[in-house]
Amino acid sequence: MPTVLVSTEIVIGTLLVVAVVVLATTFLRRRYIAKGLPLTLCGMRRSPSDRWRLGLIRFGDNALEWYTLGGVSVRPRHRWLRQRLLLDVPQLLRGSESLPLLPGASRVPCSDGDSDFELALQGPAYTALRSWQEAAPPGYNVNVA
Repeated sequence: MPTVLVSTEIVIGTLLVVAVVVLATTFLRRRYIAKGLPLTLCGMRRSPSDRWRLGLIRFGDNALEWYTLGGVSVRPRHRWLRQRLLLDVPQLLRGSESLPLLPGASRVPCSDGDSDFELALQGPAYTALRSWQEAAPPGYNVNVA
């Protein structure tokens, strides 16, 4: 009987340590990615037939960077330069297209000159993206619809 009790305690202790390590890694990765810049949750897909992938976008000095939500990589999966980024009119996600982690999100068709893609953003995040796009430094040729 004592052997089973010790084995159970070891398993539970190991699971708790793993959970703490995963949470700490997630927190530290998010802090490292942000680097003091605005960071928000968003969905991204390459075409309307693709599924939404959740991630984090960071509004950098001259580029918008998209990071996967999970994993340990601290490099952006996608990077779009501010002066090449075109934002279209947002459309509210409805029905099966809506994302559970982004209630009330809107689909924003985007283009960077080379490819088209869509971002799913909640209202305040969309406002921040639009403001970031419009607040380009002098000399930048930004395209705002």
